[in-house]
Amino acid sequence: MQQAKQLMEIETVVDRFTPVTPESPFYVDFKNLRGDFQEREVLSMLNVQANANGQYEFQYDPNRTSKTLLFLAGMRGSGKTSELAKYALLLNSPKCFFVVTCNVDEELDMDNVQYMDILIFQLEKLLIRASEVNLKLDSTILESMSKWFQDRVKEINTSLKGEGSAEIELDTDKPLSLTSLFGRMLGLTARLKMGLSGTREHAETIRNSFKNRFVDFSAKFNTFIDLTKEQLRKEDKAREILFIVDGLEKTMSADTRRKIIMEESNRIRQIKANTIFTLPIELMKEEQHIRHFSEIIAFPFIKLKERDGTTVTEAVALFEEFVYKRISPSLFDSPETVKEAIRYSGGSPRQLLRIIKQANWYTDETKGKITQQSMEKALDKLGNNMARYLEPGDFELLKRLKTDLAAGNPIGFNNDIQGLLEKEVLFEYNDGTHKSVNPLLERSKLYKHYVSDRP
Repeated sequence: MQQAKQLMEIETVVDRFTPVTPESPFYVDFKNLRGDFQEREVLSMLNVQANANGQYEFQYDPNRTSKTLLFLAGMRGSGKTSELAKYALLLNSPKCFFVVTCNVDEELDMDNVQYMDILIFQLEKLLIRASEVNLKLDSTILESMSKWFQDRVKEINTSLKGEGSAEIELDTDKPLSLTSLFGRMLGLTARLKMGLSGTREHAETIRNSFKNRFVDFSAKFNTFIDLTKEQLRKEDKAREILFIVDGLEKTMSADTRRKIIMEESNRIRQIKANTIFTLPIELMKEEQHIRHFSEIIAFPFIKLKERDGTTVTEAVALFEEFVYKRISPSLFDSPETVKEAIRYSGGSPRQLLRIIKQANWYTDETKGKITQQSMEKALDKLGNNMARYLEPGDFELLKRLKTDLAAGNPIGFNNDIQGLLEKEVLFEYNDGTHKSVNPLLERSKLYKHYVSDRP
């Protein structure tokens, strides 16, 4: 994508649902501007250190038996996907990781997804990555995995035939080479993944076959991972494997997300592979339970203000860069109009894009610029829309919290506060105790009436 130089081009460059990776011309790294969150903490948990040349290395010998399971937790729109894309770029190297990124929201059925679906997807993506680098995988393990998967498909097809459903195609030709073995295994995982996106009954038949033999499956999976890592080291392509599983928060229901992480926690920890998951916002309250089997790091919004109200000038400057990489400065009537949008973003990159998009809709095309007037209209519109769907109890809670929020005092946790975070009424910064009201909401007529007592 290229920088917008006309108003009609803005709509594309402010698409808030398209993640930006480090290779993108729009990418901005907000490193060290998220309070207590530090990139080096993630790297330390992954047993990675920078060498004298600034390149990252996985410390293999002391950590050959340890596996990191990490959840990156944060509010929607905080930039978790871009952060994970950065790690995928930095850590994918011969002396570090063979990174396998699995964007579940792009390739799985988000209306009906379970942990087994994700595991099969991880295996498919690992095979694809191995093929891309021409990794010579051991024929014995490929044959063993292929045989095991073929048996599962035969079992699944027996059930599907009894139900009158379409069966999964099964390649029964005897493999003659490593290439044909590899292709068979990749084809099996691809067809299983496709089957999981079919009817719910079809998907459940596939899942149950694997769930009923999960101890056997996890042993096969872990052995395959170990032998693949060994081959990666032999060919000097990586020292370890790292899975990045992103997109869980985009599943269609909170119940689905909970089942994947909470109810499948026992199966998740049976898989012995370095893995980073994103943690949906509503499951952050389950931190104590999740820490029993993994690590959690909070990834807060970018701080635009300190607790005492002082502006974080470096953050504002980077947000200006964030805007101007996408949109030519000539399309704004003044730098102050951009700064106004930044202030009301609350440190959320996604909210900033939404504000600019709305302002562009209000802009008079004959003027050819986003003006302060159109920006004010956009801010009022977005703020009032947010307020109109809040419950009376939400306003009551905000009124009780008013003094502490205004002073930047530490705010603890309860289910009501968690609810405001999920609705993006409250924003969270720093160590999780620093919260503030979404600045868009503060503009609304309802907030001023019920909470701030000002017109």
